[in-house]
Amino acid sequence: MLSPVLSTVNDFYLACCKNDLEKVQQTVNRSEIDTIGPVGNTALHIASMRNYVKLVRLLLRYHASRTIRNDEGYTAEELATTEEIKAAFNTPVRTISDFKHFVASSREIEWLDSYKNAYRISYENHEHMKRWLTKVPLQKLLDAICNEYVDQMNFKDESHRETIKTYLSYAAELEDPLGLLQAYTTPKVQFHYLLNHDLAELGSDFRFVSSHALIKSGYADNEPPKDIGQYIFASLVINHPRFRSYFCAGITFRGMKITRKDLEEYNRGNIIMTRSFLSTSKNRSIAELFLDCECDATHPPVICIYKVINSRSSLSIETISQIPDEEEVLIVPFTVFQIKDQRVVQVIQKGSICPVTEIELEECSSA
Repeated sequence: MLSPVLSTVNDFYLACCKNDLEKVQQTVNRSEIDTIGPVGNTALHIASMRNYVKLVRLLLRYHASRTIRNDEGYTAEELATTEEIKAAFNTPVRTISDFKHFVASSREIEWLDSYKNAYRISYENHEHMKRWLTKVPLQKLLDAICNEYVDQMNFKDESHRETIKTYLSYAAELEDPLGLLQAYTTPKVQFHYLLNHDLAELGSDFRFVSSHALIKSGYADNEPPKDIGQYIFASLVINHPRFRSYFCAGITFRGMKITRKDLEEYNRGNIIMTRSFLSTSKNRSIAELFLDCECDATHPPVICIYKVINSRSSLSIETISQIPDEEEVLIVPFTVFQIKDQRVVQVIQKGSICPVTEIELEECSSA
């Protein structure tokens, strides 16, 4: 199919020519992203020729075509003249269709009646997971994730399982758990989604499942716990000293897709505890990329603003991530937050004003 040709420059194309990233994000439309401009180039061609690295990455997130040739017969990638631009095309990118990485759902948190109760549950959960690292060798824990847990995951494509197992096998071979987060941030294979689904499914009940399995099977406590590989994964990320240099505190952003009824529960003063990892970004525009303003009648677009107080509650993983320009910060399971505020603001998407609910959450710092 031939791409449409512009006789005059529209706002989106003009913003690309000016490398105005904010305006590009406000005006981009999937149906127009591959439109050919008056001089025979798509927006991606322009970004490549002019060495606009961040713009190339942004357009690729919106599924800009890599195969369209301009009037001179070149693809956008063939016009790359610097190593930085070439790398922009070759580094993995998370497209907006993979929205689940930076968009939460209601199942990822549990509501609690008081901070005292939330702190107790959070503390007991973390202490339970920490024991595995003191009693079970790292090699056994990594093998359990790779050879037991991942083998049971329901991937859409068998090649996705093999991709994840490659990272985890390499981590086990080197006895370096850093590979866990390289697997977590791999785009397209949905490992992060399946892992967080499994974490959210059990929530705090994992302790009872773990204890029951220990009593029933009679296995030694110097062996990995059975049937809860998702919590072995979480325990390593939270407790292994390899990750200490990545601990951080601060403010990050994440989208959320919930019903209007669920949104009503996010009242000031209410307490929540995370049930899974939450992928957030230091860069608000990354979170806004994945907002869907077209379903606002049933699922209003929401941006959560997280303020983490305890540095052990989140990890800055952009230097580990497969996609470093997402500036990802990973909030760990069983972190307790209080709702501080809720308000409606306006953002621009596809050239139109979109009302977005902002929710401010601050970590509860002490009992």
